[in-house]
Amino acid sequence: MNPWSPQETRTITSPEEVQVITRRRDGSLHRPRTIWVVSDRNRIFIRSTNGRTADWFRDAIATGTGQIVSRGTAYDVAFTEADDGDLAAVDAAYRLKYGQYASIVDHLEGDGPRAATLQVHLA
Repeated sequence: MNPWSPQETRTITSPEEVQVITRRRDGSLHRPRTIWVVSDRNRIFIRSTNGRTADWFRDAIATGTGQIVSRGTAYDVAFTEADDGDLAAVDAAYRLKYGQYASIVDHLEGDGPRAATLQVHLA
């Protein structure tokens, strides 16, 4: 998988919300889901507020591919589960970017959403 450039990372993660579109096993795309996105250095992460049971999260794990749409541009991406060692940095990134929504960020730092953290790679 290719790394993100600093410019791509900023472009994708600067909006408050982006859309994640997961791919079905037959290659077709599911409908977009609006999510929050954060970065740690030039790595991009997303997290399911509903944990591992969310449909889009299960699809992302099942196929490992999809798209992120940010600022009207669709990026073909691959999804991998975040390493446990990255979770504290992802928590901090959510707190920094979305701190004005403290109760939601508190929820995102809970066990369920934290266990549903994906790293997004340029496909």
